[in-house]
Amino acid sequence: MNLSVANESRKMSASEEEQDTAIGELLNRLDKLHSSPVIALQVMEKTKDPDFEIVDVAKCLEHDPALAASILRLVNSSYYGLSQTVTSLPHAVTYLGRRPLRLAVLSFGLVKTLVSGAPAQFHQMYWKRSLTMAAAARKCAELSDDKGANADTAFAAGLLADLGMLVIAQLETERYVEIADEPDHTIELVKAERELFGFDHMAVGQQLLQRWQLPTELIDAVANHHTYLPLSPTLNHLLLSANLMTEVLWNPACAYMQPLQQVLNRRLGLKVDELITLALRTEEAINESMEIFGVQLDGEINLEEVEQQAREQYEQAALDSEDYLGGLETLVSSV
Repeated sequence: MNLSVANESRKMSASEEEQDTAIGELLNRLDKLHSSPVIALQVMEKTKDPDFEIVDVAKCLEHDPALAASILRLVNSSYYGLSQTVTSLPHAVTYLGRRPLRLAVLSFGLVKTLVSGAPAQFHQMYWKRSLTMAAAARKCAELSDDKGANADTAFAAGLLADLGMLVIAQLETERYVEIADEPDHTIELVKAERELFGFDHMAVGQQLLQRWQLPTELIDAVANHHTYLPLSPTLNHLLLSANLMTEVLWNPACAYMQPLQQVLNRRLGLKVDELITLALRTEEAINESMEIFGVQLDGEINLEEVEQQAREQYEQAALDSEDYLGGLETLVSSV
């Protein structure tokens, strides 16, 4: 992959201080459009204590019917494989437990706040990317031998990764429409964002999640989900893998098949056959996620084309691996 374009885009970015100020002003405008996700944040506050009162949390959820319904759909999904349907919120809260509950509220409650206000033309694009990233991150976590690879955390990180896009889309709609259809989300869209606004959607998402006082591990993963750094936390690598998988699933002939294979091999020890299996499992998980979130995605994933490209590019990478690996070390950290 030619990273010279990515390197140039860094030179055109505003200084870090100017960028932070610009993003802060953008988010102040967002606050005027939306009230904070009150119920979601209340549940997050109540569940800080590991010995939280289940009844209190359930009553809190009752004040947000959409959030409550999402929690019930999640509990009754194939992710948990219960033999009987859960119909009461206290039962759902009890079954999920503290960590999965907090992540579910984080995902459903906070994402909903921004999706509801985004321009209609961005809904499909956002859900396609976010549900794919969430599903892929979960499946990557399930394949990881790292004890720190929690599937629920990875799913939430995937769902939250592109919130910055929704912020920009709501507040700078006319200008963002010009670049938002860019099929290369990982490098070209980020380059265009930085040229047009002086910052990118990862930085916006990072500041937004900081304002909402969300867990540091999630914020760091969202801020770096286009970045490959060998020593970064496991969640960062899972989210980068999920981002590259999303590029590949919806556009198998894109430039990210080889980077995906390299990251999966280095971090998860997966070869080409396992990548193809991962793609299949991710597609199945996307369908499950659509049901949970009540979203219908346009288009279909062509798994045959994914497999063909994976095998062809795996063989090609083996021939020029020395040059290719040298470029991968700076993949997207140079964007």
